[in-house]
Amino acid sequence: MTRDELAALLPAIHRSRDEEQGHPLRALLRVIEEQVRVIEDDLDTWYANWFVETCDEWIVPYLAALVGIEREGVSRAEVADAVAVRRRKGTAAALEQLAFDVAGRPARAVETYRLLVRDQHLRHLRPDRPATFDVRDLVACERVGGPFDTAPRLPDVRRINSELTRGLPNIPSLALYVWRLLSFPVTRAPAFCVDQRYSRYLVNVLGIDTQLFAPQGTGPKAAHLSGPADLPEPIGREEFAAAVTEYYGPGRALRIWRDSLDDPVPASRIVGADLSDWRYRPQPGQVVVDPVLGRIAFPPDEAPEEGVWVSWCYGFSERMGGGAYARATAPAGERRRYVVGGDGFGSITAALRQWQEDKEADPSLRDALVEIVDSADYTEALCVELDPDERLELRAAPYQRPVIRLLNQRANRFDALSVRARSKTPPPGGDADCPPPSARRPRLLLDGLVISGRSVDITGQVGEVTIRHCTLVPGWELDDRCEPRHGEEPSIELRRTTARLRVERSIVGTILVDQDETAGEPLIVEAYDSIIDATGRELAAVTGVDARNAYAELTLRRCTVLGQVRVYLLRLAEDSIVTGCVHVARRDAGCARYSYLSYACHGGPPRYRCPPDSDHRLRPRFAGVRYGTPGYGRLHETCADAIRAGAEDGAELGAFHDLFEARRLANLVDHLDGFVPLGVDAAVINAT
Repeated sequence: MTRDELAALLPAIHRSRDEEQGHPLRALLRVIEEQVRVIEDDLDTWYANWFVETCDEWIVPYLAALVGIEREGVSRAEVADAVAVRRRKGTAAALEQLAFDVAGRPARAVETYRLLVRDQHLRHLRPDRPATFDVRDLVACERVGGPFDTAPRLPDVRRINSELTRGLPNIPSLALYVWRLLSFPVTRAPAFCVDQRYSRYLVNVLGIDTQLFAPQGTGPKAAHLSGPADLPEPIGREEFAAAVTEYYGPGRALRIWRDSLDDPVPASRIVGADLSDWRYRPQPGQVVVDPVLGRIAFPPDEAPEEGVWVSWCYGFSERMGGGAYARATAPAGERRRYVVGGDGFGSITAALRQWQEDKEADPSLRDALVEIVDSADYTEALCVELDPDERLELRAAPYQRPVIRLLNQRANRFDALSVRARSKTPPPGGDADCPPPSARRPRLLLDGLVISGRSVDITGQVGEVTIRHCTLVPGWELDDRCEPRHGEEPSIELRRTTARLRVERSIVGTILVDQDETAGEPLIVEAYDSIIDATGRELAAVTGVDARNAYAELTLRRCTVLGQVRVYLLRLAEDSIVTGCVHVARRDAGCARYSYLSYACHGGPPRYRCPPDSDHRLRPRFAGVRYGTPGYGRLHETCADAIRAGAEDGAELGAFHDLFEARRLANLVDHLDGFVPLGVDAAVINAT
């Protein structure tokens, strides 16, 4: 209802008389209009609550009960597709839809009886089921043992859902393969040049071998079984070579530009090959790609002169660290916004310099936003100098993955990302006309960045530094096998500062605190849903100088710490994992609850419902402990239930707590029995 809509419905004679008397009737109708709007909004809400796609969250369980779903934690997608999936009970496509709705994971259903060797009958020949395997089919050989395996098998009498030893191919067996890894696209990013002379490149600008993944699909289709190109599947060499057009091109797993972003390499020139030792020599006109290692080779006499750019997809478990995914970002509002990349500034330093010049002209510009709008690499030494009351946010735009490379450009200069407060003393003024010094300290937010080459160095009277959705490469740099080149070097250094450090959904290396215990209160260091990687179990992830305890109060919530912890006080460790020894100066305070902490090396804070470290079977196992690998930081599926479901709410411990993998798997297993034919044994198998 628009303003004065009720008054407009009155006859003209009443409106004219009301105007002569100063509009008392219109004022009364405006009061009534407010209540009419409330009723209209309520009616619109109730209409929206008839549909599961638009209803309020508290309505979802009631709509679920109407279609026969009575359990907690039901999703909208499961309710919306409940009737359609039940109509298709017993079909493989319905099971894939069920896995996507219940567990939120793409899946592929495989009826294993189709893989069994069978005797041929002359009246019903099955040429697709031969008794022998064609070893000349390289694609089929590469798929052996996976969800797309087509090799003929003899029956395995063990049950597929056995808790002891699992048997796979049998007449009553059905395997539901589930993909846990997600695929993230990186758009038009520079490639890493390994050897300009021989035209060798890596798709990852960090200079590491990276497995290429198929793009993330939109979900299963009603009458179509998922194929390799529909799922976030690691791409094999033979599979890529046999179907280049399915994986190369706009919106696909890979696309290459040479010399200019206006000149993409056509698919007809792409050749798949093994470049593990760089011995394959491309022929004239070819561009050789190794999807397993993420390597590209050009003919030596056709070397790109202006550079190579690539769009590619990588796999990871969660939206964490610097990556090409959507992040919740605050609007610019009244802040001055400086755009880097595209049509904006060519470097971050130029944007910061412009902010300094604008502040000199207008001292009120104390809140700025520097946003990077592309996935380029920025090789520069950054020095962020902040005055009191200033706030700076340096972030990447959503779906972008910019890389800041802090390298030794000059021999006589410290090339770390330096964060410094210009004022090292409290601002002048008395208590009556000036806020406390802590309230005027500058603040910095880093969001969505990948930083390699050096550390982030924080000094001076800084208020709060927040690192959100960032990756500070552990060990500064990595070799092509993802091994750290400087494993003992820190990623974050807090030196003689007042900064409060907050790390959220990020991947960082060692945190070093260089603080004098006589200078004041200990620093506050908080980490949430993050990985702190010391690159070695015997190295310290949080420490002071010279292997002393850091003068800091540490808080860990849903974090994975790969290494030791040496702090003054461990204020709280909740739903977290610390793989190394824990050293604390104060053992009478703090608490570790629902977390895995080592009991060796001088103990730690009081523990509450933590798995005992004395039993080696309860120690965490990881799918990968090197940054750059798809399974980095994720718990292995053979990990003990005390770790995989040891959190207070039944989720797994560590940085991937919010994935609720154990609950997803349990919900899917509970639903399988009601959607498979009678007498069929079904099991859920992790494909990635």
